[in-house]
Amino acid sequence: MAKDYNKLLYGKLAQEHDDFIDELKTKPPEQIIEASYEKVIKDDLLSIFEYTNFTQTEAKALYKLDKPLDALYQEWLHNDLSYMDLLRDTIDNRIESAVRELKAKSRDSR
Repeated sequence: MAKDYNKLLYGKLAQEHDDFIDELKTKPPEQIIEASYEKVIKDDLLSIFEYTNFTQTEAKALYKLDKPLDALYQEWLHNDLSYMDLLRDTIDNRIESAVRELKAKSRDSR
């Protein structure tokens, strides 16, 4: 029977995540707070692998890494995509909606 590298990878990622959380629990509160961003991103990365199947070659390549979750996190840190840009886009989108809603209410109250 062929190995399912998606399942193997998810198991390895989940174990690495659990180990990370267990290590965090031993830290003082200040260090836990400092690691909160890393925790959130690793949570999100893990959740993607829970519901996404990659090719066996892709999954195997990540599975063969010593710490694939940390490798993905490090890649995220060096990514050109800005989390702050995503937040700004979200704020801009909500402001546009709020302005439209305000204008619609203003027209309706005339």
